[in-house]
Amino acid sequence: METMQDLLGKVQEFASHSFTKEEARNIFGWDVSCLLVSGSKSDESSIRITFENGYNLLIKYFLNLDPTETDDTCEFVFSLKTDLTSRIKYGIHYGNYIHGQGYVRLRIADTKNRMLQVMLAEFYAPAIKNVYKPIILQFKGFYDKDFFGVEVNGSGAEIYYAPVRSRSEHKGARLGDVIGRLAELDLLLKESNIRQDLAKVDLQLSLLPSMMGSGL
Repeated sequence: METMQDLLGKVQEFASHSFTKEEARNIFGWDVSCLLVSGSKSDESSIRITFENGYNLLIKYFLNLDPTETDDTCEFVFSLKTDLTSRIKYGIHYGNYIHGQGYVRLRIADTKNRMLQVMLAEFYAPAIKNVYKPIILQFKGFYDKDFFGVEVNGSGAEIYYAPVRSRSEHKGARLGDVIGRLAELDLLLKESNIRQDLAKVDLQLSLLPSMMGSGL
């Protein structure tokens, strides 16, 4: 596999086989440690493949009713596992202004505790953005609309590349370049100053009143 389009072809091929670890290894060429299949909708199914080398594939197969889009029946996200953790689940990635200036796009987990949600929006979100703002340009992709990002929770994190499907321009990205950038971002997020800044935000969250901590 040389490009993300080659990987997309493997993902499409996998749909015609049984969803087993053995088939995944035969098609993708990497040993598989875990494979999970779920279907949240009648016309869509999701498959998560965790490879023993630390990479992951999250695949979505869906029914496309547009007869002109016969190849557009799935998309995938390619990611690398890393050891970053957070008390609050969040996702952050690079975004483009019209003129190409990078900015931070952040999603934080919802909670039923309304007061905690306000605190997260007013304190946690700006604090996390401030940590990532100086480095967000390094999460930029190779094309106009692609990007890199990170999903973090209490047990770990994944650094990922933008979703790829048949109509994506960035399906032409070289797989080696994507893997290289994921490795660079992994090292970047392990730098002591970034880990210390993120740990400070996490520590301040732990000092919230216990009545609010129950919503974490």
